[in-house]
Amino acid sequence: MKKIFLLIFLSIYFSNSSYNGLLFPKNTFELLTNNSNYSFYQDIILSTQKNDLASTSYLNYPNSISANYISYDYYISNLSMKSSIQIIDYGNIEDSSSGYSFDSMDYIFTQRFSSRLYNKIFSSLEMNYLYSKIDNFNSSVFATKLDFFYNTDEMIIEIFIDNYGKVLNSYTRYIEDLPKLYGYSLLFKPKNLNVLLSLKQECQNNVYNFNFNTELLLKNNSIIFGYSSMGKNLYYGDFNDDFFTGTSIGFKTQYKKFQIILGYQNLGPLGNSSSFSLNHLIN
Repeated sequence: MKKIFLLIFLSIYFSNSSYNGLLFPKNTFELLTNNSNYSFYQDIILSTQKNDLASTSYLNYPNSISANYISYDYYISNLSMKSSIQIIDYGNIEDSSSGYSFDSMDYIFTQRFSSRLYNKIFSSLEMNYLYSKIDNFNSSVFATKLDFFYNTDEMIIEIFIDNYGKVLNSYTRYIEDLPKLYGYSLLFKPKNLNVLLSLKQECQNNVYNFNFNTELLLKNNSIIFGYSSMGKNLYYGDFNDDFFTGTSIGFKTQYKKFQIILGYQNLGPLGNSSSFSLNHLIN
């Protein structure tokens, strides 16, 4: 019963849709910034683009909910591409009254294409196929994310729409809407300062969420501090507010062709989430 209560909380945290897996962070940078393009934009603004990059991540949520992620970034001609697979394991759920237990998992296959449209204007299209399984029931979804961004060398400005698509196969005869959202983000590097400032605001079902992050750039390391207003949506009833809800911290280090990123986020009454990512530059 405790885990069912937690899943209800997560549905409030992410959305009211059964397809919350589309909104789960895929790696440590996304956990900290709520921006799936953060590392991509970071490489552009710091001129550290990587031709062939293999990545894997493990994210841990309260009550044994976890996610595994693997991706590969590569270029074909002037087209930047990224292929990835994410598996979200919600664990074994047991009804304390009947003793009946079942498991729930999401499998998400993603392909992203990014290219220059004109001068300093770029576009990115992400296609997601989600296969969701709850006990003996399953559902599948095709969803897309489209974003446009402008690179001024010191700043990247992005606008996006996310999770627009179609439910291919529903759990029941009732077909739910996808958790659609839209918004904008900024990534800025001040002159003569080894720091990156990022801001993101998104809207879903007339609810606005705000993220702000600061990354201190050191020689082969960096430290990331962040805040997300999403955590405040977790509070209702008799829960006491926690000043640190929504805050996050991360650490990145690089050795030769390997990069390790650790992240932690405070989820208030739920507890906390953490992430470990390992990147390897192949070429």
